[in-house]
Amino acid sequence: MSYIVIPIFSDPFLHPLHKDNGLSLLYIKELGKWEGEMICQFHPDCVDVLEDYKWLEDKLIYTPDAKVLEHIYPFKNVVDMNWHWWSQTNQPFDMSEVRNNAYDFFYNKYYNAKQLNEIIPILKHKEWCDNLVKTMIPDEIDLGETQYSKEATEAFGYIESNGVKVSDDVCDIFDMRVQKHISNGRLYTKYNLWTSTGRPSNSFGNVNFAAMKPEQRKAIIPEYDLLVEYDYDAYHLRLIGDLIGYEFEKESVHQHLADKYGCSYEESKQRSFKQLYGGIEKKIRKNITFFSLTYDKINTYWGYFNDNKFIKTDIYMRKLLSKNYTDMNKNKLFNYLIQAYETESNIKTIIELKQYLLDKKTKLVLYGYDSFLFDFSKQDGVTTLTEIKDILERNGHIVKSKAGSNYGEMKDISDKL
Repeated sequence: MSYIVIPIFSDPFLHPLHKDNGLSLLYIKELGKWEGEMICQFHPDCVDVLEDYKWLEDKLIYTPDAKVLEHIYPFKNVVDMNWHWWSQTNQPFDMSEVRNNAYDFFYNKYYNAKQLNEIIPILKHKEWCDNLVKTMIPDEIDLGETQYSKEATEAFGYIESNGVKVSDDVCDIFDMRVQKHISNGRLYTKYNLWTSTGRPSNSFGNVNFAAMKPEQRKAIIPEYDLLVEYDYDAYHLRLIGDLIGYEFEKESVHQHLADKYGCSYEESKQRSFKQLYGGIEKKIRKNITFFSLTYDKINTYWGYFNDNKFIKTDIYMRKLLSKNYTDMNKNKLFNYLIQAYETESNIKTIIELKQYLLDKKTKLVLYGYDSFLFDFSKQDGVTTLTEIKDILERNGHIVKSKAGSNYGEMKDISDKL
């Protein structure tokens, strides 16, 4: 049997892992059946008995956000319907399309009320879930390839579960709206996996973790002994090198290209960015093999996309459908595919890091496309930092490392690892 499962938390505005939040109701609907029902946990309309939901453990489950459901219980066979929606539209599902008069009223007027969803009647929650199912989940479900969804959920769900420790003055650094989201001295991140490019965003509780200013970064501190960040060197250029068969080895990519351009290191960065995202000049591709091969790859991707009306990403084979992109051009397509290659490569890396850190205190707390932030415990020993570095560099990519007592004030430690 297969079931549609939608969790309703006590507080709709707190992270599912917040200490003051919890599962209030669980909507379930057997696939193919007309009526759904609510499994009660904590709600005034319920009888004083927690209803069991673990009998769903071995069932095939369809849910709007598998990562959220994973925070409740490790169900074994979960299909993320937002993944299904993205695979058809190449866009995230817009939850605001599903309207409910009770939700509109209470959420707008009582944002700061605690356990707000326990005030809203169960019938209104069921009404919203019924409408969500009708809007989001088609009658015929063609799952296609689900490996990406499962591994992305595992990777980013792991990072979210760790949270980030924050300083006592975090509300001064951001603003008082952050206060309600602090849970045992932590803020929890939330990675939106289903963006138009497929590159996860990361924003929750009035904090955009993916775009913090240097001063805001100071609010993130270690729970253990030290924050350690690893940054990939010229990550996109090295990823492109992987795809076109061009090896940079261990030298600085920007210096390597600076020598080809005949310019400074800093100017090399700017010129490479211009070539990749503004179009590769004929003179450049004639004189620099890397850009000649890149130019050929861009045209190969573009030709395939136009001939077949879709193209697949390089690792998980996710489809980008031409019908979903009205303003696509060859440089934009290449950028999308490189971002996808970056994300997909990093998912494999995060899962490897998760397995490595299982028996250690050190944990991965923040991901930033080409950077990984760890809360390091000295009890694990310095070799842990070296072995993390080895995992990150396993495909021939080079990382630089920094450490500090807060995320905004980090010092280079690359020569020590």
